[in-house]
Amino acid sequence: MYEVRQEVNLKTIRENFLNIQNYVGNTTEVIPVIKADAYGHGSSAVALALKEFTKSYFAVACTEEAIELRKNHIDTNIMVLSRVGFGDIEDLYNYNLTPVVHDLSVLQSIIDFSKSKKYRFPIHIKFNTGMNRVGFDQLDLEKVIELCKKNKDYIDIVGVMSHFSSSESDPNRTTQQFNAFQEIIKSIKSYGIDPKYYHISNSGAILNYKSAHFNAVRAGIALYGYYSKTQKDNPMNIKPAMSIKSFIISKHRLKKGEGIGYGPSFVADYDMQVAIVAFGYADGLFRVMSNKFSVIVDDKLCKSVGTICMDMFAIDVSDVDVKVGDEVIIMGESNTYKIDADDLALLSSTINYEILTNIGKSLRVKRVYV
Repeated sequence: MYEVRQEVNLKTIRENFLNIQNYVGNTTEVIPVIKADAYGHGSSAVALALKEFTKSYFAVACTEEAIELRKNHIDTNIMVLSRVGFGDIEDLYNYNLTPVVHDLSVLQSIIDFSKSKKYRFPIHIKFNTGMNRVGFDQLDLEKVIELCKKNKDYIDIVGVMSHFSSSESDPNRTTQQFNAFQEIIKSIKSYGIDPKYYHISNSGAILNYKSAHFNAVRAGIALYGYYSKTQKDNPMNIKPAMSIKSFIISKHRLKKGEGIGYGPSFVADYDMQVAIVAFGYADGLFRVMSNKFSVIVDDKLCKSVGTICMDMFAIDVSDVDVKVGDEVIIMGESNTYKIDADDLALLSSTINYEILTNIGKSLRVKRVYV
């Protein structure tokens, strides 16, 4: 098949969601995080696939992402996690979105807008417990709560949240954040406010800190079959949902002493057969992977040779009987071999998140749902 494609298995994503839900138990709601085009898997398609299972919210990063979901007939509640309140409050209102508020000026702007519409705006309030990106300082808690209570006809605090910085790697820091969040919850309740949702756990904390699940967790990378940090075992029984496949566009002989591609960064030590694959750094591979990674052709591993180009890369096929048009698995599995985002991340000195959100997003790669 002469096609460069990204295959996304929606059944696998549904199974991952249900397995995560089973892992946390029925008293805790799983909020699917589908920001960044569902980590590269297609946010609208993923939302439609999970709509019947999602009890509370989908979560996105910005209002534009949420509007795209609404335009694709996703009527489930949508939580906008971070980039809200900056010229988009009317959109939040018009599209029935729930902002996460972490700034006093934004909170005041939402209150002013609500008064003009005689509307009670549902919000989640975010506190900084140690991530130190966005979130109200704990010292501002009284000021925030008093402002909300004073304007209770215009503000509905539906949830209180925070975000772990190192739930996959640093137990001490995570415990400090957990304790700080518990203090915040205690203080909020002392004001006579008890929001429906309390949530701080990301995928790492879902796995490692059951005491921090409260009544909602946010499943991001785990939803797509990966852990925040490579695991030897698979406690949540999740599996990758994305494959990247291409095909051979040329095959030829490379003589001993000849180089291939720019530089060249690879020179043949012996006469060999090379094949050119239609996929390059414009399609999501990183040049730093050049001469390091392998792909699967005819259930055999073939090593890349030479520098990855914008549109193509070369592989050594000296020991494989291949022809132009044959399928190449860049990420995915065959009967014998498996290559996943963790493998590519290791070779790129990055994380699986960056691989998933970059690979295959070019217009030249066709997304296929299987």
